Amino acid sequence: MSSRGFTIVEVIVATVVMVVVLGVLAMALRFFFKGSRTLELRQDALTLAVLEVGSVEILDPVPEPYSTVRTDTLMGRGYSVRTTLAWSGDETRLLTVRVSSGDSVSVELYRQFIISNREESR
Repeated sequence: MSSRGFTIVEVIVATVVMVVVLGVLAMALRFFFKGSRTLELRQDALTLAVLEVGSVEILDPVPEPYSTVRTDTLMGRGYSVRTTLAWSGDETRLLTVRVSSGDSVSVELYRQFIISNREESR
């Protein structure tokens, strides 16, 4: 630096360093917000899946095997909820709930019901 101010080279170097640092910071923030959004979507999908499993658990007796697909919204976001109850043995039924969003986030929960002598034991 001369007594009259910065040289053009010093200004260019400082500008390049600032641009690089700001670019790295912008990329880090982008990945942070994308990860945060994915986490929110996964958490909402898990909430819907748990609610769906709970709605089947309260049924007495456990219903016959079935499969349904419906759409649901949570926090203004749309989700597809696929529920399947199938035989998984002579006296057991397997409940599968898959919740997915359009952002390729999906959650799958399983619950097995054991049926003995037409009475259910959980």
